[in-house]
Amino acid sequence: MIPASTVNAVGYYCGRFEAGLLGEPQNSFSNLAFIAGAMIAWVVWRQNPARDPWQLLLFVLAAAIGVGSFIFHSAPTTATLMMDLVPVQVFGLTYLAYVCVRYLRMSMLVTAALVIGFFLARQYWIAVTPRGALGGGITHVPSLLALIAVGAALLYKRIRVGRYILFASIAYVSGILVRSWDLYICPSFPLGVHWLWHFLTALAATLLVYGAAKMPPNTSLSGLQRQAATHVKS
Repeated sequence: MIPASTVNAVGYYCGRFEAGLLGEPQNSFSNLAFIAGAMIAWVVWRQNPARDPWQLLLFVLAAAIGVGSFIFHSAPTTATLMMDLVPVQVFGLTYLAYVCVRYLRMSMLVTAALVIGFFLARQYWIAVTPRGALGGGITHVPSLLALIAVGAALLYKRIRVGRYILFASIAYVSGILVRSWDLYICPSFPLGVHWLWHFLTALAATLLVYGAAKMPPNTSLSGLQRQAATHVKS
């Protein structure tokens, strides 16, 4: 049982002690880690002469995760829950598409098919798995597996950014484990550990965007598009 001092109105976590914007400050303000991570990556990006302007979109989307989650944990409702969930999915799908095109040199068509296929598979996974399993972390398993697969593929091709992706997967799986403990330890620790889930997933997102900023691909996206057009003509 969750103690009376906490509220689990929406989602599968504890740590809300009262109504209002500051009802769970540890869960709200821990989301600032996403914004800080995006800013760190942006600083590295600015200092890199080989910077890729398309990465700016990744930084914005990583920061948006923190903004959306902050709004939800400040006013948890079914409506604000979408502001928490959607940015996570958009960032993940965009990052997958970016890596496929820019690092793995896949065509736009293949990348689109892969991203759409992953999205549909993840939605099916969410539909058939028990709701609330692993404290809701069960929904993140497909994304974790995708991270590991992409990181391994990059390392197999000797593309060093794969190391950052695999390090991110370690932070991610750690976050899922922590999230799965939350409701179980609430009776003895009403503060909960959902805020630690935020820090660990923010670390994962930071590693993803930092690694890309540190080791950007050499060929511009426009260059890839020109190559694809030339190949079609030939």
